[in-house]
Amino acid sequence: MKNIKLILLAFVALLSITACDEFGDDFDNVNPDVADNVGNNPELILTGLIREPINSMVGNAWSEGNLMAQYGARIVFTSFDQFEWGSQEGTWDRLYLTIRDARTLNEIAANIDNASYQAVSMIMEAWATQILTDLWGDVPYSEASLGKLDGNFTPTYDEQELIYTAILDSLSKANDLLNSTEVPVNGDIMFDGDLAKWQKFGNSLRLRVALRLSNVKPEVSESVIAQIFNNQDVNPIISTNDDNAALTYLTSLPNVKPVTEAGGYRSGSFNEYRMSETLESVLVDYDDPRLQTWFNPTANSVEQGSPVWSGMKNGIVDGDAYTYKGGDAYLSKFADMFYFEPNSVQGLLMKYDEVQFILAEAALNGWIAGDAQAFYEAGITASFEYWETEMPADYLTQDGVAFDGELESIITQKWISLLYTDYQGFLEFKRTSFPSVIVPGPDAFYSSYPSRFEYPTPERSLNASNYQEAVQRQGIDESRFVMAKVWWE
Repeated sequence: MKNIKLILLAFVALLSITACDEFGDDFDNVNPDVADNVGNNPELILTGLIREPINSMVGNAWSEGNLMAQYGARIVFTSFDQFEWGSQEGTWDRLYLTIRDARTLNEIAANIDNASYQAVSMIMEAWATQILTDLWGDVPYSEASLGKLDGNFTPTYDEQELIYTAILDSLSKANDLLNSTEVPVNGDIMFDGDLAKWQKFGNSLRLRVALRLSNVKPEVSESVIAQIFNNQDVNPIISTNDDNAALTYLTSLPNVKPVTEAGGYRSGSFNEYRMSETLESVLVDYDDPRLQTWFNPTANSVEQGSPVWSGMKNGIVDGDAYTYKGGDAYLSKFADMFYFEPNSVQGLLMKYDEVQFILAEAALNGWIAGDAQAFYEAGITASFEYWETEMPADYLTQDGVAFDGELESIITQKWISLLYTDYQGFLEFKRTSFPSVIVPGPDAFYSSYPSRFEYPTPERSLNASNYQEAVQRQGIDESRFVMAKVWWE
């Protein structure tokens, strides 16, 4: 045994000597296959800047956005559906990481004089920032993500009105940059480097942002939308489903849709959600075949040989929810494509149908010259085409669907089309109060519909002074935080 130990010690000593001889005193254990500086490789940031927040919003749309807009409802663990929304700190953190990464990409792009990456980073930041401020109201913006640069870890909260002004300005500048450059971008997993599609997305997003101000700054809504619509050579917008801002997933990790079996999402969690009675009521009234595209018939009706689609009421207390209408076998799940197919459903940011509904509302308000009915019908048609569902020949002329010159008709069809698009269906409901069939459930904690998430707990302790100032400025009752309207409502 002693001899073995001596041999081992000698072997270790020999290794240390040869290691010094072979690698030298300057050996630093650097992996040559990993970039240690992305300053000349902005594409390394761009891929994550696209994938990570879109994947997060896909998950949030499933578990939160679809409930808030009443596309879906829960049969168990129903507290969120009863308006126990809380702070959603994970979403807050993910959106700020997106803003940080976008600003980092912008800085790198400016240093290497690449206007294309700059513009793309500004569009992604604007997209994330609007979702952030729409869900929380006043938030850190101008001083956000500056801790690494100047040690400011307690950023002030900017007023939502000022944030909206900044978003519109940033998107306008992004459009100008894309009009001035043809330098390609790499690492683009959404548009494959097609700058024309990025420009269309940026300008279409500017339409969405402007329209959200219709109740508080209609003159801004009109000015921005008219400027874009009347000058589409300079301000191109999404004009077909081929232009949609949507991430197409692949069939293997890490590029599969996250809320799928292939993405590791539990089947038990998928089965906790059902079609909402709210959406069912509208689709049934319209004899709308998108009902069958988006949802499965109830398991019991399939077993009986006579398929039936039946929805779940939102906002029912646990226990009662699980036995509603006889239980889960009597309620329609979301269609198999949403879970069992890894890449059949895209990660949606903005689609052609939404753009057409925005233009329909703008024409109805007299902000642009155009036929509101034509835009409205184009939006409906685009939605059917996107979901590869055959539209009945008489759909556009039947009761409830036929254009009647009313905003509620436009918004109801827009709401239908926004299914599974982060929180947009809910946000449009809060802007317009349409569709009017969205109401709190029977066991909801509040008698009227909430408007926002609470601020994350760390903000209350680590950024207390700025947090308190924002709360007081917005007139928020902390005991009923989620009920406080945001500025644009």
